[in-house]
Amino acid sequence: MPYSTTQLGQRQPVYFLGSRLFLSLTLGLLTTLSVFAQRTQSYAEPDYHFRNGLELFEKANYAAARYEFRQYLEPRRGDGSQTLLNTGDQNAVEAEYYVALTSLYVDEPGAELLVDRFVKNHSQHPKASQLYGDLGTYYYNRQDYTKAIDFLEKAVAQGGSSAQQTTFKYQLALSYYNTQDLKKALPLLNEVKVDPNSTDAPAASYYAGVINFRNRNFNEAVADFRRIENNPTYQNQVPNWIAQAYYRQRRFDDLLAYTEPLLKRNQGSTLSEVALYTAEVYYQQNQFAKAIPYYKQYITAAGAKTPGSVKFRYGQSLFRTGAYNDAITQLKTLAGGKDTTAQYAAYTLGVSYLQTQNPSYALNAFDQAGRLSFNPEIQEEARFNHAKLQLDQNNGADAVKELTGFLKQYPNSKFENEANELVGEAYFASNNYPAAIAYIEGLKKRTPKINATYQRLTYNQGVSDFNAERYPQAVANLDKSLKFPVDTDLQQAAQFWKAEAYSAGKQYDTAIPLYASISKSSTGNYSTKSLYALGYAYFNKKDYSRALPYFRDFVSKGATAEDRAQVQDATIRLADSYFATKQYENAMRSYDLAIAQNAPDKDYAAYQKAVILSYVGRDAEAKAQFDQVQKQYPTSRFVEEALFQTANVDFEKGSYQAAIQGFTKLIQDKPNSPIIPAALLKRAIAYGNIQQYDPAVADYKRILDNYGNSEQAQSALLGIQNTLNDAGRPEEFSKVLGQYKKSNPASTDVERVQFENAKDIYSSGKYPQAIQSLQAFMQEYPASPNTNEARYYVAESYRQTSDVANALRYYNMIVTDNKSDYLVRAATRAADLESKQKNYPRAIRNYQIILSKSSSKAEQVAAQLGMMDTYFVYPKPDSAAVIARDLVAGGSVVPGAQNRAQLMLGKIAFGKGDYKTAQTEFEKTIALAKDINGAEAQYYLGDILFRQKKYKESVTTLLKFNEQFAEFEYWKGKAFILVADNNVAQDETAQAKAVLNSIIENTSDETIKAEAKQKLATLEAKN
Repeated sequence: MPYSTTQLGQRQPVYFLGSRLFLSLTLGLLTTLSVFAQRTQSYAEPDYHFRNGLELFEKANYAAARYEFRQYLEPRRGDGSQTLLNTGDQNAVEAEYYVALTSLYVDEPGAELLVDRFVKNHSQHPKASQLYGDLGTYYYNRQDYTKAIDFLEKAVAQGGSSAQQTTFKYQLALSYYNTQDLKKALPLLNEVKVDPNSTDAPAASYYAGVINFRNRNFNEAVADFRRIENNPTYQNQVPNWIAQAYYRQRRFDDLLAYTEPLLKRNQGSTLSEVALYTAEVYYQQNQFAKAIPYYKQYITAAGAKTPGSVKFRYGQSLFRTGAYNDAITQLKTLAGGKDTTAQYAAYTLGVSYLQTQNPSYALNAFDQAGRLSFNPEIQEEARFNHAKLQLDQNNGADAVKELTGFLKQYPNSKFENEANELVGEAYFASNNYPAAIAYIEGLKKRTPKINATYQRLTYNQGVSDFNAERYPQAVANLDKSLKFPVDTDLQQAAQFWKAEAYSAGKQYDTAIPLYASISKSSTGNYSTKSLYALGYAYFNKKDYSRALPYFRDFVSKGATAEDRAQVQDATIRLADSYFATKQYENAMRSYDLAIAQNAPDKDYAAYQKAVILSYVGRDAEAKAQFDQVQKQYPTSRFVEEALFQTANVDFEKGSYQAAIQGFTKLIQDKPNSPIIPAALLKRAIAYGNIQQYDPAVADYKRILDNYGNSEQAQSALLGIQNTLNDAGRPEEFSKVLGQYKKSNPASTDVERVQFENAKDIYSSGKYPQAIQSLQAFMQEYPASPNTNEARYYVAESYRQTSDVANALRYYNMIVTDNKSDYLVRAATRAADLESKQKNYPRAIRNYQIILSKSSSKAEQVAAQLGMMDTYFVYPKPDSAAVIARDLVAGGSVVPGAQNRAQLMLGKIAFGKGDYKTAQTEFEKTIALAKDINGAEAQYYLGDILFRQKKYKESVTTLLKFNEQFAEFEYWKGKAFILVADNNVAQDETAQAKAVLNSIIENTSDETIKAEAKQKLATLEAKN
């Protein structure tokens, strides 16, 4: 490693060059002129010019000195014909020497010619050899080593043992060194380095050591360096050379014996390389704890210039001593590279992250190591670990993909057996049960662990088939599970769900023995569930007497809290069974118990109790109970039935006037109720019985005009005929009959066939043709009672063809008519379309119509959900919150309604920046169900923490997606994009990139993929 002479402490030259030389020339000339002007008389002194020249030379006024020496020589040359001076005239010879020398110093043209002439003319004079040396020194100081070598070789060749000769040898050696002629340099340096009187001896020893080191003569190099280890000039450099020489010879004990005492005395940066070699020795000896402080000393001094390989070994040492967090700090800056060090660093980083309970970062690190192929073994192990970790993180689909790919790429891997076992587990975690089952069934060898996995897989697939109403397939898969009874609890569950599948397929006789077997052979949860199932099996067979004991036993066992809903339901079914077997007192007691339990169907229980009271002739109590249903459950679907039955009690007793009042109340208060035709018929009969014929006829006509398709229409036709006869107006019946035939679809086969054909076209999905056919029907039969139904299908056809304007036009016709069975459906569709068109006020009006007209609780809840969402985007968040709270309190009449409402409360609070309330609401959402609403709530919980700069907590929250919400691809993608944002916020750019790359490679949601690509491009642009 070459150093400049200045760096190595080389003596500074006594000569001046460049601008300093120009200044000297100027000053010298002025001095000469001054002397000439003031001391003209001194020319008479013969040696004056010589002495003055020496004085000026010593002051480095070379131009002036040359002038004086020439002045001295001129008289001695006569007329110029004399070229050789008398060598006996020592001053003249020296003057000529100085003329040649100063000419060289001031870069006078022809200076070298003067030198050569002097040496030729005065070869025996001492100044001749001195001149070679001076010239060599001159070129040496100018770093013109080639010319220096020419003169210094001549100076050294003349021999001698003077100190000046030693200097010439040193300069010649350094000239050789700087022209890379080390073979010639070393002997000269060896001479100089042992000269005790030479000031160049330390430098010579240093350079000899460097040459010996380069020639791999490490012992000689160490000897040279040890010679000058206490020299102030070299004491900071020598230890590095000695340590390196020992290291190259693998003399590790000698190295440690030399370096450790040094490093204990000096912790500074000057010995950083010594610290590095010490650390490297301990690293190779696997003494990592001892290596760590020396690596740290080196890295502290080197800073950003520290080689990646050194950082890696330092990180490895920290890793091997269990200092995982410190190891991560060192290695994460290396893992993003594209070389061998990066691959090893990424792998070690992955293990370190696992040790610090950070599996998401470990995934990214193993992924990086697996992408690099510099070390195939590391690549293979990294890919396997990455696949295993995917499974540990419940990323089942990703684990399947990676494990099967791994087995294909590494068919003879040492991990083959373990990978085969894990594939089944991965399929299980991915919920891809059919593929998992097929995979295991295709294996030639199945271990007990695989059989246990197979039992679970086939069981889960059987339950999945059951939930999808594929009952034969469910039975087939549950039978497969039962063949491998590794887990006895799972065996009981499979037996139970097999019975459930038969029961759902209405094969009750097959299901009943299975349920009975479970109820007798087991004392666990499924034994109790079987009692409930047996009760329902007999109940569905209408064998109420045999259903009774099972429902009674199930209720009496006081099932666990999670079965509370089943206990409440069983209580009502027990009451129904008592009712069906005419055990009325027992039935009423069970209905009362259901009401006391606050069962979801308590309104039904209250209504049924009133019905029993009317059956047993306790009319006053019955009417009071019906009245209680109306007051206590004003939104219940049984309110209309209660109104009807209250009036019917009076009707059956012959209290026709009271009955008329009751039926009138129902007809006026619930004009859209489906039991209006029945109420009109009963009221008409009551009017007839008290001989009020006109209102009776009016009710009969109302049925025929507005409800011509109802089952009451034929009775109304007969009733109006009898009433007109009783009233003495039989002639009016012909007109009524004609009108009925005209408006009733059944009055003409042609109209009915035409309408049914138009509906068939709609059902086949041929929407443009359906529109034409339905519009033609309405034109031909404008008074048809099917008009609103036709309008509805026209509107639906326009909606299916994205003609929103026309769809809304026809929906609104139905809404405006306000009496069709299609009113609620039309209003629902119109509300949804208006909301999507951002016509929020009109959407809300339609939702309000649904709430006021629908008798179905499910339809009302659906309308509330739509209104809630519309208010939220309006935006009118406070109005949305009011509806959301009502929905939460109302429970899940519509599946998922309560969850959506709970989520909405969280989103409203989030939008207002009330993160504390939002967090509470989102947590309630997740507790309700692990559905898509829960997935969105989980994302928002992570977002709240991100906004609060709680990045680690945010990542932990978001990673729960793999465990709880993996099937919701969009929200899972959003969650992991937010994980990347958290990484960026923590300056973990490499982690963020790895997360985004994983999303891009694995997501099937194109929206998420595009967002991930955009974020990745932004990160790449910044780096």
